[in-house]
Amino acid sequence: MISKSVFGTIAKDQLREFNVLDDSVPRSILPNIISYRGMAAFVIKGLRRCGKSTLLKQMIKSKFSDNFYYFNFDDDRIAEFKAEDFQTLMEVLIELFGQKKNVFFDEIQNIQGWELFINRILREGYKVFITGSNANLLSKELGSHLTGRHVDIELYPFSFAEFLRAKRIKPPKKFYATEEKALLSKKFKEYFESGGMPEAVVLGNELILTHILNDIIQKDIVSRYNIRKPSELKMVIKFLIANAANPITYRSIKNNFGIKSANTVQKYVECTEETYIIFTVKKFDKKIKQLDKNPKKVYCIDNGIITKNTPVMNEKKGAMLENIVAIHLKRLGKEFYYYKGRSGVEADFVIPQEKVVIQACYELSKENKKRELRGLLEAMKQTKATEGLILTFDQEWGVTKENKKITIKPAWQWLLESEPR
Repeated sequence: MISKSVFGTIAKDQLREFNVLDDSVPRSILPNIISYRGMAAFVIKGLRRCGKSTLLKQMIKSKFSDNFYYFNFDDDRIAEFKAEDFQTLMEVLIELFGQKKNVFFDEIQNIQGWELFINRILREGYKVFITGSNANLLSKELGSHLTGRHVDIELYPFSFAEFLRAKRIKPPKKFYATEEKALLSKKFKEYFESGGMPEAVVLGNELILTHILNDIIQKDIVSRYNIRKPSELKMVIKFLIANAANPITYRSIKNNFGIKSANTVQKYVECTEETYIIFTVKKFDKKIKQLDKNPKKVYCIDNGIITKNTPVMNEKKGAMLENIVAIHLKRLGKEFYYYKGRSGVEADFVIPQEKVVIQACYELSKENKKRELRGLLEAMKQTKATEGLILTFDQEWGVTKENKKITIKPAWQWLLESEPR
C-alpha cells in the first residue's frame, strides 16, 4: 500500500502543476459540458495530450471555483497503486484540502478496479469528472457499472476556430472582407500542415508531435496490450497514418509487411483506434449487414501528426484536406460514411441523418471537376440527400446540376460556420 505521506506529496505537487496549466484557449465544447444537469459522472476521452486536463481546469474555473479535488493517476510514483489505495487517497485529499464535493481524476483507467471506486463515491454524493486516453477501457467498464449515470464526452485536438483563438485571431461571424479572407486562408494553410495539437500550437514546437506519437505507442499500446513485436506495430501505425483518407483491409496490410496473421493486423488497428491516433469510417450501404464487410477508410486524428511522422503525406493535399473534414465531422458528433457506387464513382462523406453529401477537393480543375460532381450527384441520389457540398482550399461558387444545388466553398469557411457556438 502507498503511504499517506507519499500521497500527500504527490497530491500537492500535482495540484501545483495543474494550477499553472495554460488554459488561455477556451474549448468550444466547454459551454455544452457545464450546461448538463443531473448527471453525476462525466467522462472526457481523447488522444493523449489533446487538452483533457486543460479542459478540466476550464470547467473548474467556470463552475466549481475551489470546491474540488484533483489527482492524476498517470504518475510514475504510484506505479504500484492497488484498488485498496483509493480509500487512503480520499482520506488524504480530505485531510489536505477539507471536504469538497467535486472530484477530478486524470487517466484513472490505468488503475484496475477504478470503476467500483467511482461507483462508491458517486453513491456518497460526489460529482465525478474523469479523463482517459483509451476509448474501449473506459466505455467497457462504465457500461457495466454506471449505466445511465454518466455522460461521455470526446475531446479532439484544436478545431480551426480554437487554433485561431490560440493565435489571438477573432474571425467575423458571417461576412468576410477581402483582407480577412486572405488572413484566414493563410492561417488555414498553417493549420492544414501543422494540425491542432495544443502544445504544438501554443508553444510553436511541432517537433513534439513525433514525441507524442512515440509516447502513445509505448505507453498506451505496447505496454497496455502486451504487444510482442513493437517494431511491427509501429510499422503498421506509420502505414495507417501515411494512408489517411484511403480504404484499408487487414489482409492487404498483412501481405504488404509479411505479418503472419490478418488477426494480428486487426489487433494493431483496433488498438491504434482505441487510443485515438486513428479512426475508421464505414462504406455507406443500405443493407446494415454489409456495413462491416466492406473496406473501411482510415483517418488520422491530427494533420500535424501526419506531416511530422510521414513526410510523404505533404504532397497528398487532397487527402490532407479530406482528413481535416473527417476530423471535424467526428468532433461534431456526426454519423457519417463514405460512398462508392458500383461504377466506381465516389463521394467522401455521406451524412444520412442530415441528408448531406460532402466532397473534399483541394482544388477543382477542368481535369477533376466532372469526376467530383458525378460522385457527389450519384451519392446524393442514392442516399436521398438534399444538400451537396464541395469543400476546397480556397475556391468558392455555386452550381446547379440535375436540379440540385451544389455549394462550393473554402474548407476553412465551413469549419468556422459549423463550429459550436
